[in-house]
Amino acid sequence: MLVAPRTRLALGALSAACFVSVTSENLPVALLPQLASGLRVGDSAIGLLMTGYALVVAVSVVPLVALTSRWDRRTTALVTLGMVVVSNLVLAVAPNYGVAIAARLVAAVGHGVFWSVVASMAARLLGPGQAGRATAVVFAGNSLAFLFGLSASSWLGATLGWRPAVLVVAVVAALTALVIRLTVGPMPGTAPAVRGRLADRSLFPVNLTTLLVVTGHFAAFTYITAIIARWVHLTGSSTSLLLFAHGTVGLLGLVLIGRHIDGHPRATALVTTGGLAVCMVALLVSPGPVVAGTAIVAWAGPAAGIGVVLQAAVLRVAKSQPDLASAVYIVAFQIGIALGAALGGLGLDHGMLPAAVVIAAAGGLTSAIVVRRSASFESPT
Repeated sequence: MLVAPRTRLALGALSAACFVSVTSENLPVALLPQLASGLRVGDSAIGLLMTGYALVVAVSVVPLVALTSRWDRRTTALVTLGMVVVSNLVLAVAPNYGVAIAARLVAAVGHGVFWSVVASMAARLLGPGQAGRATAVVFAGNSLAFLFGLSASSWLGATLGWRPAVLVVAVVAALTALVIRLTVGPMPGTAPAVRGRLADRSLFPVNLTTLLVVTGHFAAFTYITAIIARWVHLTGSSTSLLLFAHGTVGLLGLVLIGRHIDGHPRATALVTTGGLAVCMVALLVSPGPVVAGTAIVAWAGPAAGIGVVLQAAVLRVAKSQPDLASAVYIVAFQIGIALGAALGGLGLDHGMLPAAVVIAAAGGLTSAIVVRRSASFESPT
């Protein structure tokens, strides 16, 4: 399928927005030791910046998506990116942990709204039957965030300090908003139909899979720098090298998943969920840092597919009102992030970091079982 140059630019702009959104959301992961030291709190308190962010998204996303459903989609994306800019500007000058929490909440309020519209915007750009491909294209920004965004943030935090690293994210978010304004055309919103979409039983298996796999993934991923330090014995700027390799594999995984998601949704979902379990088990039984490092890098392959296979399933099942259906899915996703980060932090506080990896393995396995048994992941007819 040939794609017009303007459409390519628009898709690239949306992908860049995904990049900056994911980088901003996961800054506590990349900058965990620097934030903890600078704000004079423990590592688990920085993990709670992820938990609190996710809870705000989960609580606010459905009413906010309903409230903004008639907004032009481009306007919605620009407003939510503006909130990312403000959030990181405040965080960059935060004098204490309380202000850091407040700064994070600013971006959290707009986060769910952004993710409820970005995939459907991409699908509208490419046309019918291309939802999976469109999602994979814009979600490449996610993998690039882990490849460049988090590793660069980690490096900046270790070399220049966490405040310059956060300021850079604010600048990138502002530039991304400008590019979207110049390349993405107007996209009228639609009237809301909240009650019917909330009660749509066909989405339940997708949301259950989301809750299980995301809880597992973020129980471990939120503390990936601590996991790297324990199993691979790398700290400081050296951590960014492994995060870069992790992101590279994630990008490759996303390319492969994007090629097959529309034709083989169940198979790609099983690779994503089952692959997470396999990598976590390999990490647990690894005999040394080389094997452990390999497992951590390989983990990015299935992890990169989580958002793609689940969002594509939502768009496939919910052909009407995709924005609101996406909002309900985002609630499950964000509850998974909050629960996973909290459970992983609990293990970290009690000197049981391997418990976070066990939770991740269990989340991958149980979600794979749901995928295998659910009609929501069947191949299109």
